[in-house]
Amino acid sequence: MTQTRTEESILNEIDSIQRKMMQVMVRLTSVGNPQVSSINLELTQLARNLARLQEDTRVRFATQRERMEALAGVGSVINSSLGLKKVLDEVMDSLIVLMKAERGFLMLKDEKGDFRVQIARDANNQDLTEDVFSISKSIVRQVLERGETVLTTNARTDPRFEQQASVAAYQLLSILCAPLKVKDELIGVIYVDNRAQTGIFSSDELELISMFANQAAVAIDNARLFDGLQASNEELQEAYHATLEGWVRALDLRDKETEGHTKRVTALTEKLARKMGVDENALVHIQRGALLHDIGKMAIPDGILLKPAALSPEERTLIEMHPVYAYEMLTPIRFLSPALDIPYCHHEKWDGTGYPRGLSGDTIPLAARIFAVVDVWDALVSDRPYRKAMKPEDVKRKLREDSGRHFDPQVVDAFLELDDQTLRSVVTIS
Repeated sequence: MTQTRTEESILNEIDSIQRKMMQVMVRLTSVGNPQVSSINLELTQLARNLARLQEDTRVRFATQRERMEALAGVGSVINSSLGLKKVLDEVMDSLIVLMKAERGFLMLKDEKGDFRVQIARDANNQDLTEDVFSISKSIVRQVLERGETVLTTNARTDPRFEQQASVAAYQLLSILCAPLKVKDELIGVIYVDNRAQTGIFSSDELELISMFANQAAVAIDNARLFDGLQASNEELQEAYHATLEGWVRALDLRDKETEGHTKRVTALTEKLARKMGVDENALVHIQRGALLHDIGKMAIPDGILLKPAALSPEERTLIEMHPVYAYEMLTPIRFLSPALDIPYCHHEKWDGTGYPRGLSGDTIPLAARIFAVVDVWDALVSDRPYRKAMKPEDVKRKLREDSGRHFDPQVVDAFLELDDQTLRSVVTIS
């Protein structure tokens, strides 16, 4: 705002001088003296020069504003969480606008210490191939060796470029190549040029260019760190998931009766949760919870868990402790805390007659209410050593009958709206 007021003040002052000169010229014209007429001609030329100065000043101010806006744009990129590709796009496009360049490219140092082109664009934001800039490598090499900006307003007449065939071959006029540094470490270079115009890269703007390069370097360094953290996080998530699947596989190997059950219910629970509008962030925890729903059974002795005969009341009570065991096993693992609802609460019932806490209605977490329907469905449509699988139509009828008692009515309604193809595809998972 202050800069804009200063610009207006200077332009207004020039305009005021012009008006006063015109008034003087009008008075002199009325005198009719030949000597005065000669002076008037000189004043007329001065007025024209002043008009050109005013226009040049207006253009310079407009250019400066445009470049400061581009500079501010790079600053905003630094404070964002954009990935490297987006940052490179922003930096390259901003530099081309900032310098009114025809085209440009950006190189970064890789892990081996080699500098490679990461992005090459023209003024229309069109990507270019690296080969287009092969003639500019000598200029880049000079910047890399000295760590200083190379700038010329007319490369054809600049003695520094007399021995460079690339300048003549490509008919380059304006060239700018600046180093990208972070804490005095050279991480790359930015390059732009123009064949059509001379003088568009002014040596007076070296400070501005240096500011741009510094901000761009920080933005790129931050983006690289961000992408690195993202990659590390993805690797960690994959390791977590593989660990969970390993636990589940161990449980399946122990209890052959339910082998494949966990994969099926996890897949179907995800589909049902999506249908009920659960957001993506919550879905991750639902998937983990479904995978681990019976993990507490690892604390149940084989003699009870695998007993072929009917369980005694005491044994049944111990079996019903597996949600509590799951809670105790998983609670210390911080990243699994949001996934505890299913392992801890999937045996609760809508009417409050479930276990281990006797929760009812909406006090049962939604994830557990969704899973409960899927768990019963899969158990009943699957073969067991002690009974044959029920027909899907009969299981659907049972779910309707138990709606409002065992199950959340809304969850049952949503489940029954799933098409048969979806249900059959899940049953085939093993």
